Parts: sequence; structure tokens; C-alpha cells
Amino acid sequence: MARQFSITQIFLWLFVVAVGLELGAGLYETLVVMPLWALAPPDSVVAYHQHNVAYPQFALNAGGRFWWIFTPMTGLMSLAALISGLKTRAQHRKWRMTAAVLVLIVVAFTFGWFVPNIMLLSSGGPGLNGEQIAGLTNWWVRLNWVRVVFYAAGWLCGLRAMTIPSS
Repeated sequence: MARQFSITQIFLWLFVVAVGLELGAGLYETLVVMPLWALAPPDSVVAYHQHNVAYPQFALNAGGRFWWIFTPMTGLMSLAALISGLKTRAQHRKWRMTAAVLVLIVVAFTFGWFVPNIMLLSSGGPGLNGEQIAGLTNWWVRLNWVRVVFYAAGWLCGLRAMTIPSS
């Protein structure tokens, strides 16, 4: 017998998959890519930028290839999960709304703070002295861990919502 899925369930599934992709990619960048440029600022930031300028064929461009597509998509899936879950059972709705709001906070903060600052750092921090580059890099790294925790919490809340019937 074929099982029918409601639009509410489909949006929750899409949300969980999108957040899972963002979380996995974010952990990869945090653990593998970030140490390449953020390990010893300001020298590592400037050296990373100089390497990318000298050898553009080897430059990592996850922002242009992945994040600019998946982060807005994750934001849209969060909104869809939020709106489609407004009339679900209270127990289900609690987990679903928590998940969607956590992820929406991350997406908004990503475009409001992370994107402008990573663009500044990835260009070598023009107009900033070494102390400012180091300070901004250290803030970026610390706040990125907060972002990873929020994504993980949102993903886990979304998974929990999937285990509770929506109607």
C-alpha cells in the first residue's frame, strides 16, 4: 500500500535534509578548511589570500559554489517548515517551530554578520591592521562554533518533530 505524505510532512523532510547538508558542510569547513586560514592570524589570513590570488585554480570557493545556494535554500525550507506547521498538534509544533526558528536565526546572522566579515577576511583584510585582522578572525571562529551548535540543535529538533505525528 502506498503511503501518502502531506505537504506538512514534505516540508519538514526537506527542512531536515537542507539543515543536515548545511550542518555537515559547516562542520567540514570548521574542522578542515578554517584552520588553513584562521590558525595564526593575521599572518595565516594574509598568506591564505595571497595564495588564492597567486593560484586561483587551487582557491577554495565554497562561498560561491555551495553557501550562496544552500544557505538561502535552507532559509526558505525553514520558513516553509514554520508556516506549514502552524496548525499541527501542539507537541509536534513545539519541536518544529523551535527547529525552524533556530535555523532562521542562523541564516539571518550568516547574511548579516558572517558573509560581510568573511568577504573582508578572504580579501586579506584591506584597510585593517594586523591586530584588527587577528581580532576579527578570532571572533569569526568563536561565533562560527555558536552557529554550528545552533544548526545542530535545529536539526535535532527537526528530527524530533519527525517522530511525533503532526495531526
